[in-house]
Amino acid sequence: MAEAPGADRGWAFLRTTAFRVTLLHLALTLLGTLLLSGLAWWATAGFAARQVQQQIERDMGVLLQAAALSGVRGVALSIEARIASDRSGLEYYLLAAPDGRRIAGNLAEAPRQRGWHTLVLRHPEGGTAPLLALGAPLGGGTMLVVARDLSPVRALEERLLGAAGWVGGGALLSGLLGGLLMGRGVARRAAAMAEALAAVQAGDLSRRLPLRRGGDEFDSLAERINATLDRLQVLVAALRQVTDDIAHDLRTPLTRLRQRLEAAGRAATREEWAAEAEAAIAECDALLEVFAALLRIAQIESGAQRAGFARLDLSAAAEAVAEAYAPAAEERGQRFEARIAPGIEAFGDRALLTQMIANLVENAVRHGRAGGRVALALSPAAGGGAVLEVADDGPGIPESERERVFRRFHRLDAARSTPGSGLGLALVRAVAELHGLSVTLSDAAPGLRVTVAFPASPAGTPAPRRLGGEKVPA
Repeated sequence: MAEAPGADRGWAFLRTTAFRVTLLHLALTLLGTLLLSGLAWWATAGFAARQVQQQIERDMGVLLQAAALSGVRGVALSIEARIASDRSGLEYYLLAAPDGRRIAGNLAEAPRQRGWHTLVLRHPEGGTAPLLALGAPLGGGTMLVVARDLSPVRALEERLLGAAGWVGGGALLSGLLGGLLMGRGVARRAAAMAEALAAVQAGDLSRRLPLRRGGDEFDSLAERINATLDRLQVLVAALRQVTDDIAHDLRTPLTRLRQRLEAAGRAATREEWAAEAEAAIAECDALLEVFAALLRIAQIESGAQRAGFARLDLSAAAEAVAEAYAPAAEERGQRFEARIAPGIEAFGDRALLTQMIANLVENAVRHGRAGGRVALALSPAAGGGAVLEVADDGPGIPESERERVFRRFHRLDAARSTPGSGLGLALVRAVAELHGLSVTLSDAAPGLRVTVAFPASPAGTPAPRRLGGEKVPA
């Protein structure tokens, strides 16, 4: 029978990184517990065993001195005195003759070899006890054995092992429980994030990843993903708007193109056909310019041109635009004023910034009052950076429309009778966002003033600056 999908999701936490890290932490905890247990054994049971060994060596030394001074009889008397004074019942001795007969002591038998030995003592009432014994031969084949009962030491070792088992078991149980809780928590958060992203994938661009108040790395990741989704939503909305604008605003020129072609097909003379064909070509050129502008804006908004940013002479770019559009202003009877501070640098794409300035000046000349004034000014800002201003004394833009004019194909009613596609200010906004500039529309009383602020760049980024009047080659 197939396993239910929910069951697989229920145990998904076992495959999470958090649970694996918990298991690693658990293994390290158990290793630390073993090391601490070994240290505790060495400091307690091991210390007790070493003390027993030292006591045996000390007693053996005393008895060997007695043998040297009083012979075998003195050793026997000393052993009997020690047995009589032993209140713990843990001391054992044996002084054996060369034939194995016990001369003194409370051991029935013992090894006949020199050195340390481990013995098993059988009590008359039943039971056994471990002994640690040290043997030393005396003169004439006599053997001396000193031993101690290790039962207290073994009991201490067993208690330590039992405590280590309880501690290790508790660490294992708490680690597993913590791993289960942490893994399930991480799995639930990951499932919530996956569900939100699945909703976005299904088309719900307003869905966002859930956030908690903890502010951990998952929340930081969710915030970054939500910011990305916000940007994606804006771009998709802009794409939809562009699609709608193209479908709406390009319908008229395409209709005119079709009418021109129909008129050319009905032309009675070659001259009429040539005139209509030339008009159709002009309509095609206008459409190609619109699509070229849209492609240009899309390339700018992609941010790919940041790789080609370099330091440039912003003053020289503004002067070039002023020289190019001064004749067009004179044709409309306008007074063109250019106040450009020399030697102001900026960091960016020279062609894009020049195009931005040209679009602003062209709008001022085209929509400004005939016989009026057009002004272009570039000056360093007080707090660093630079300020570019383009102003005219025409009808201006109502405050309610100042943000909407940056949309593609958006044109005011008063401007629909003039040539243009409504993409000039959209390109200005795209270039400004690419370079981190702010564009502000304000009332020039009368007319419109466009202010572009080049902020002081942060540390490590070339900033707009004044070169003290020295021209910098672009």
